[in-house]
Amino acid sequence: MMRRSFKTNLDIRYRDTDSMGHVSSPVYYEYMQTAYLEYMHRILEIPKSEKLPHIMVKTACEYIAQAKYGDKVLVLSHVSKFGGKSFEMEHIMHIGDEQGVVMAKAISVHVMYDYEKQATQPVPESFKQTVLAYQGSL
Repeated sequence: MMRRSFKTNLDIRYRDTDSMGHVSSPVYYEYMQTAYLEYMHRILEIPKSEKLPHIMVKTACEYIAQAKYGDKVLVLSHVSKFGGKSFEMEHIMHIGDEQGVVMAKAISVHVMYDYEKQATQPVPESFKQTVLAYQGSL
């Protein structure tokens, strides 16, 4: 079965760029976080005014091509694996659309979290099924 990625469209703002005129490295993490939040709020049907039941605990980004002010960015995000209490996501950032140049590849790791108990918790089977229903596969 083919995997479906969640699509987040972003505009590169002038403030996203550095003195060289391309997207500054920390901004890629903002793009990744925005894509993660959009994806999870949508598939879990949780209003943006409420917390998600997980927290981001690790990120990494590989910068591949320069993007500049005025470019459009498409972030394709998907859950790539589940752990006992965590899950990992991959985020592929394209300039323009899916056929556009890949500007960055990023990963983020998230831990299921109970805010009331201030403790991690196992990944619920219902969460796995929701992700798989959307994506089709990992």
